[in-house]
Amino acid sequence: MSPVALNKMSRTEKYKFITIVLFILIITVLAWQSDDAYHAYVMAKNLVAGNGFVYNIGERATASSCPLFTLVIAVGYFIFRNMFLVSLLICIIFSTAAYISVLKNFCINVKQVLLTFITLIGSLCFVSYTTSGLENCLLFFLTAIFVKYYFQSKVYNNKQLFILAILMSLIAMTRMDAVLIFIPMIFYVYLTKRDGVSFIKAIFIGLTGLAPFILWELFATFYYGFPFPNTAYVKLGTSIPEKEYLIRGIQYFITSLSFDPILIIIPVFAIVLVIYVKNSQFTMCMAGVLLYICYVFYIGGDFMVGRHYTVLFFISVIALLYIINNNEIENRIKRNVSRGYITILSISLLISYTVKPITDQYLFNSGKSPISDERGGYFQYTSLYNNAISYFRTGNMVIRNAWNESGINELREAGYKSGLVIMVPGISIYYNSDIYLNDLYALGDPFLSKLPAVRESNWRIGHMWREAPVGYVETVLSGINQIENESLREYYEVIKFITRGDLWDKARIKAVIDINMGKYDHLLEEYRNTLDENNHQITESYYLTR
Repeated sequence: MSPVALNKMSRTEKYKFITIVLFILIITVLAWQSDDAYHAYVMAKNLVAGNGFVYNIGERATASSCPLFTLVIAVGYFIFRNMFLVSLLICIIFSTAAYISVLKNFCINVKQVLLTFITLIGSLCFVSYTTSGLENCLLFFLTAIFVKYYFQSKVYNNKQLFILAILMSLIAMTRMDAVLIFIPMIFYVYLTKRDGVSFIKAIFIGLTGLAPFILWELFATFYYGFPFPNTAYVKLGTSIPEKEYLIRGIQYFITSLSFDPILIIIPVFAIVLVIYVKNSQFTMCMAGVLLYICYVFYIGGDFMVGRHYTVLFFISVIALLYIINNNEIENRIKRNVSRGYITILSISLLISYTVKPITDQYLFNSGKSPISDERGGYFQYTSLYNNAISYFRTGNMVIRNAWNESGINELREAGYKSGLVIMVPGISIYYNSDIYLNDLYALGDPFLSKLPAVRESNWRIGHMWREAPVGYVETVLSGINQIENESLREYYEVIKFITRGDLWDKARIKAVIDINMGKYDHLLEEYRNTLDENNHQITESYYLTR
């Protein structure tokens, strides 16, 4: 921007521009890649190469829980052919666009611009997931657009109803469970705030807007054989008691609060304000935040500290700005909300760097916590900064050093074209995609993911491993079904037919319908009856390599 154009700006616009530049600089300097992002990158790479939208070539299975974001990554990779750089660029663009949208639509003075900037940059987890290669950045962008249309009107016409429905559809395609945040707002709008639109017409508009998601679900069921991503079955179909999930969810909440106080305190503050601020739009927005917090408890949280709270944090910041700027709310209330916000922010930032050493020492570095600071663990090898420094010094990037690939090397040396190892990270699969690879965590294994997870005292959400049934390792190596358990041998054949058979075979389509209707569930139940209380096989389990 030229000095002349900058001089013509108002004081508020100048501060907006300065903070945008600082925002981009900060998230770029701290940009990094999560290993989990590479599961989606593998699929994007295979799609661009003409091998299908799959995890392993020749098997229609998905290891991505964010199909829309994965498709966006695929488009970027198709153009630039550098996955590491283009994925980070896409993350930075979406996150910056989200921030710009908040400044443009909800910040009306310098104080609010600085308050928003300090709040967002002050959250360690929010900054972490502005990049990371995960779908959070796209959720930030879609959230910013959704709440813009949601808060800008009191009643909604045809066009506005359609836009909100389309955004819901895109959010569902980005991360299916994220729609829980927006469901109360959508119900509020469609049921009570239609502007001359009949209920029947509103339903038609809503279904039309949801068409992209509906079509995706039909495609996924037809193509993969299942409506939900394979990762959903891995994380929730474990046979681990719900009580243990709830305990993990509480642990996740407390750990996130300790590691990044502002991330949790801001949404909690906004929820409590519902009692004080009588505004139905704000109430429905906070109802979605509360609903998702309960959901995170229910699913056991996550192993990435704070990740599932970042969108809640972001939308809460926007909702607070909406209250502060709302002309229908008493000035006294708005002043109190603003003072409370600043006080909460100051206290949160003050204690953040006091409790963080405690969190690092006693939670993350103790080896006992199932929750981790992923950016802290991966930054050395997957950050933009360290890879750029390494490339300019040596001509090589350090990302390949993130994991030991000895197990994969053993497969190559033995002459195998496929294999099942105990753990194979997304980064390793991306750089070894010429081999069929899966592991006991089963993120990309459509058969193993349906089996009960081994129950351990310190299990991690998303990392509940399955014991390979006797004969399954040999089955993967040879391509010939050698599973000893009769029920699982039959179930494997069904999965193989669905994921590798002719797409248009009528018998395959029937099998897809049958498996989703539960016709083959008895086979899994018969297998469960052979396991002990921790889901271990009573017979000896063994693997090709560690």
